[in-house]
Amino acid sequence: MSDALLLYVLRVIDLDRSLTFYRDMLRFNPVSYDPEQRTARLLTPDGVTLFLTADPELDVAALLRREGAVRPGETPVPPEEEGETESPVAPPPKRELETGGEEPVDLRVTPGSEPESSPPFYEIREVDKEGALHFPGEDLLVSQERLAAFGIPDLLLEETPGVEQVLKMQDPDGYRVFLHESLRLPDEEVIALYRKGPDLLEGAILGLEEEELDLKTPGGESLRQLVLQIVDFDLEMMQRVKWAMAENGRSYTIPLYQPDEWAHALRYDSRSVQVEVHLFRLLREHILHQVEAVPEAMDHHLVSEQGSVEVRTMLQVVAETAREQIQTILNTRHHYGK
Repeated sequence: MSDALLLYVLRVIDLDRSLTFYRDMLRFNPVSYDPEQRTARLLTPDGVTLFLTADPELDVAALLRREGAVRPGETPVPPEEEGETESPVAPPPKRELETGGEEPVDLRVTPGSEPESSPPFYEIREVDKEGALHFPGEDLLVSQERLAAFGIPDLLLEETPGVEQVLKMQDPDGYRVFLHESLRLPDEEVIALYRKGPDLLEGAILGLEEEELDLKTPGGESLRQLVLQIVDFDLEMMQRVKWAMAENGRSYTIPLYQPDEWAHALRYDSRSVQVEVHLFRLLREHILHQVEAVPEAMDHHLVSEQGSVEVRTMLQVVAETAREQIQTILNTRHHYGK
């Protein structure tokens, strides 16, 4: 069934309410609406058709067969036959519509009329509320605020640094909907951001007197503590990167870095930062040299309890973390007029 498009069937209570959720709130593209038959169809951003029906007994396969959109003898694919264990509805593969990117076609067939062109064939999947519907999203932080303004409850935005963020919610009928947004930068942008870290840090503390390093940030840390935290996180991440590049695919237990414990144990509050700032530049130059020397270094990875983690992800996480902390230093200096 390689030429078939995915069609997800959601059996809803209030068709208009569900249509409003997916069309107006999630901004899925409406394809058809049949109030007499109590059905509606929408197209998701990745080319999957959502079939909403307020008829709990509607035979969707028979309906589509009448339209010529399901081959004779084909039946919906039940969740247990999908091979899923954790979620009966897996994230669908991104695919283009087989209509060549044309406007969505209303597939309803009225008596005495025939479709002008053959409709696409569908692979029908009945959605289970125990699973989740996965769709691509964008600007999810903005989307979260906008959906909250619509009154959608229990919105949860989860982030995997350097990988993706996921906005989780439920639709009006209790189906779980997950919107995914990739946070991965192109490799050249990761390298550029990682490379300029030392320049950003040195510029952020340029001109500060020793005692001014003890100015407090809004989070209660001193500028001195923040600088040392930036360097120590780079040191801790460097070990992971080196293991990945030297022994690609090896198992590695990622330690839980506790900034507050390190700050206390390593006496952040009383140490000079000059040596560490110089070390920060050397660390970054060393890793960049390794990336250049090792073939396909950015693809190397470790396997941890969280799954596979690539070198590109490690570098992006540490580079973005340092950038955010350096911005905190700059904001704090501005607050104190320094």
